[in-house]
Amino acid sequence: MNQSSAEPFHTAETDTALTDTAVREETPHRFRLYPTVIVTAVIVCVTVLLTAGWGLFFNRSVKGTWTLRFMVGEQECAVSYSFEDNNVCYFHNGGSIRKGTYKVQENSGEKGAVLLSMTFENFNDFGAPTVMRDMRCSIEGNAFTGRKMKCTDLGGMIFDPDNLEKENAEAVAQKKSAADSVEINGYRYYIFTMQEEPHYTTPMKPFDDARTDDDLLGIWLEKNDDPAYENTFAFYADHTLQITYRDRIYKGCYTAGNGECVFSIAQVDGNFSNISLQYARQEDKLTLTIDGVPSEYTQVDRMDVEP
Repeated sequence: MNQSSAEPFHTAETDTALTDTAVREETPHRFRLYPTVIVTAVIVCVTVLLTAGWGLFFNRSVKGTWTLRFMVGEQECAVSYSFEDNNVCYFHNGGSIRKGTYKVQENSGEKGAVLLSMTFENFNDFGAPTVMRDMRCSIEGNAFTGRKMKCTDLGGMIFDPDNLEKENAEAVAQKKSAADSVEINGYRYYIFTMQEEPHYTTPMKPFDDARTDDDLLGIWLEKNDDPAYENTFAFYADHTLQITYRDRIYKGCYTAGNGECVFSIAQVDGNFSNISLQYARQEDKLTLTIDGVPSEYTQVDRMDVEP
């Protein structure tokens, strides 16, 4: 039979080839893991695990919050240091906080230890406005057993008899009788150990039946010709307050009403000091009177929510 020239010529071989082509076109492409991809993924996973493991078991960085507990008579006391990024550090003493800077030097003269140097400007208004402290430190333990920082105090802010004796003779006597010490170049230095903690929590003691006053809520700034001496009072709706002055911060609780305010700040021994003030507001101006001395503040922010 003659076949029209318009129709394609079919044979068994051409039919089989066309069928195979159709099957290949309809079959979806399958994802294939090439050996290089697998190797790369394994290397990345191993690197992440090793890095995490090293951090958990062999982290020797001073960054974090470290607390020193000690006894004054029968009263347990505690101070803390927080070392953060950008070489910023904080000294926590009850409800007061001092902001400073720090640096770490690897060459401390002792194997496995570093030299930790801290500087606190405007530490107080008398005696030592600028305080420097050097400590030789070594880190022990890990994330599971708890990290500890063993420190040799090479002089400075506290726990050095020459400085502390003027402020707290009882604490000095306690340290002289109980603290470990080491002699270096003819001088005796104290050794103490600080425990790492997740963070520092400022001790607070809310007042019973605490009240607040809308006239107080907000941030209030006392201006000064020298901005370095400006200070602020921040009164929050949850009956907490924060006072800032230069590089110092105070946190506590308050109760207020009818022009009278009482606030409490925790001390190093866990007790609280109550301070009274009187207040009077006119529009965005607030006059605070402490110990008979009035100061005028200007409102810079308004807050009706918890901090």
